[in-house]
Parts: sequence; C-alpha cells; structure tokens
Amino acid sequence: MKLSASAATDIGCVRSENEDSLLCSEPLRLFAVADGIGGLPGGAQASQAALRFLEDWFLQHGHAALPDYAEAVRQVNEKVFLLGREISPRYGIGTTLTLAHFRARTLQVLHVGDSFLFRLRAGRIEALTTEHNLENEMRARAARGEPTVPLLENRAALTRCVGQPPPLQGDLHAHDVAPGDRYLVCTDGVTRCIEPRELQRLLGAADTPAGIARALCALARERGGLDNATAVVVFVD
Repeated sequence: MKLSASAATDIGCVRSENEDSLLCSEPLRLFAVADGIGGLPGGAQASQAALRFLEDWFLQHGHAALPDYAEAVRQVNEKVFLLGREISPRYGIGTTLTLAHFRARTLQVLHVGDSFLFRLRAGRIEALTTEHNLENEMRARAARGEPTVPLLENRAALTRCVGQPPPLQGDLHAHDVAPGDRYLVCTDGVTRCIEPRELQRLLGAADTPAGIARALCALARERGGLDNATAVVVFVD
C-alpha cells in the first residue's frame, strides 16, 4: 500500500495567531491535526506539544505488533495537562487531536475534540470521527435513555480535550483501507466554511494531495477565514 500526502495551514482572517498544528509523516504513516482551544491561554503551545509528543511516541512504539494507542492518548493528555500547570495554573491549556495511523491495510484513528477525519471512497465521503461537544453528548445520553436538558446555547462547546484533568477518554477505532481511498484530516476552520458534500466533490476532483490541501485552506480564507484552517490530505494507491 503506497501513501502520498501533503498538508497546508492558514491563519485565516480573524485570529491573531495560528493555534493549529499538523503532523504529516509518510515514513511513519502518521497524519494528524491539533487545534488549540480558543479562549484559553497557550493554545498554540498545547497543539504543538501534543503533536511533538505523539511523533516521538510513534517513533518508539509505532512499529510494534499492536501499539498501545490508549496509552498514547493517556500519556499525551498527561504531558499537555502538566504543561498547562506551568503555562496557565489557573485555567490550564487544551487542544483537539485527530490522528490517523496507517498500518498494512488498516487505519487506526485517535480522536478527541471537534477536528475531523473524512474518508472518500468510491466517490462518497464519510466522516470517521464525531465531534465531542455538548449537542452530541446530549444526543448520546438520550439514546441511552438518560435524562437530558434542552440546549439553548453553547451547543458546540467541547466536552473533551487533550490537556484536561485525567483521565481522558479518547475515541479509538480501526477501519479497513482500500486502494483509491482519499483521506482528509482537518480542523474546524475548514469544516465551518466547507460542507461535506463540497469536500466530497473537491477531494474527488483533486489531482494531488498538495493541490487540494492548499485549495481547501485558501477556500476557507476566501469565505471569511473565521478560524485557523488546517488540512492534511492522504491518497492511497
């Protein structure tokens, strides 16, 4: 299975700092985005630290027969949490994390927060992650028959992030990989401006990962650049 990948990021038109970070490593078959939590200090430091740690972790453990992904999530959360105690003792720091690790014909996903991983297969796009926000939390509770409260505001407020007080429960799941698949790992600066149906069309028409990664960030800026926008694109041949 051959992978080709590229990434792009853009500060947008509103933010004074790009708090997104990205990881795009074909040798490690590791691709990720992290979006520092807005409203907290140290967003850029949080996202950068999370991906630096994970790159080091996968250099050491990524070639194991069965890497302990749950341990990777536990350790990265602890690292960012402790960094937050130094940078911002009162409020802490936090970041989203969406990571794709390709092994043989399997994709392992690690996900916390509201960034996204999409798969385009046979012309159809599918989100492989779900946002960890209040609205989805209320839906999950209702599906389990638990009591819920109406959400009048803050529907998009995060319920989980890397850097929160331990323990952190991240989403860990695996998917099959097929030749011709195209994957997009992106922050919400992309998805706030470009709907899935349009992502489907643009990914399907793209000639190269580099071209579409740049194009998505440029389109998000053209449509207002409301947030930092980051895209990591992987083609499977």
